[in-house]
Amino acid sequence: MAGAGSGGTLYAVDQTSGALTWTSLVENGNNSSPSVTADGVYVSYPCQTYDFRPLTGELVWNDNAGCEGGGGATGLVANGVVYSPNLPSSYGGASFDAETGVLLGSYGANAPPAIGSQMGYFLQGGTLRAITLSNNTIQWSFVGDGTFTTAPILVNGYVFISGDSGNLYALDATTGATLWQTNLGGALTPGLFGYGLIQASGLSAGDGLLVVPAGNKLTAFTLSTNP
Repeated sequence: MAGAGSGGTLYAVDQTSGALTWTSLVENGNNSSPSVTADGVYVSYPCQTYDFRPLTGELVWNDNAGCEGGGGATGLVANGVVYSPNLPSSYGGASFDAETGVLLGSYGANAPPAIGSQMGYFLQGGTLRAITLSNNTIQWSFVGDGTFTTAPILVNGYVFISGDSGNLYALDATTGATLWQTNLGGALTPGLFGYGLIQASGLSAGDGLLVVPAGNKLTAFTLSTNP
């Protein structure tokens, strides 16, 4: 977790006892939820991306793009790549080699992307785009009903996305074809807080369920290989 006062601080807490295990300073960030792997704790703030050792808090690498400030957003790590939303006012940002911190490129997004082994799924200007990660080629685009605001998720080869209309879509991750859709009876909104870049609610999946908060109702769908 992160907090701010004079500058910013990243805190590591023992999940069993709640005891504070280490702290590390960051440049004025306070809103980035860490992305954690076996050997890295990654946080993103305006123009700043950090990688710390999970057990000790030792700084592994820091990319400084020339500014600093409060706020921050939650990035993700997939396929050995860190997707860091380090722009001051957007979920877009830069991608880095997770081990070395070498800058690999940039990406645009209005919400956290969903990343597969070969393609990434990015909400850009209200349009969901499937992009081949190796060459940044757009494979398909999907506008739906034009109200998408929340992060897509990728489960079992399918991409799920919803938005202000309450329509939930299940798309084939390879082709973008709509496999099914349903109305949830209420808007699925990102529930932004802080500096407007932290999504407080959204789609989630686990234990064979797809869980969707919409309006004042929480709906769980049973997942299978073919949803």
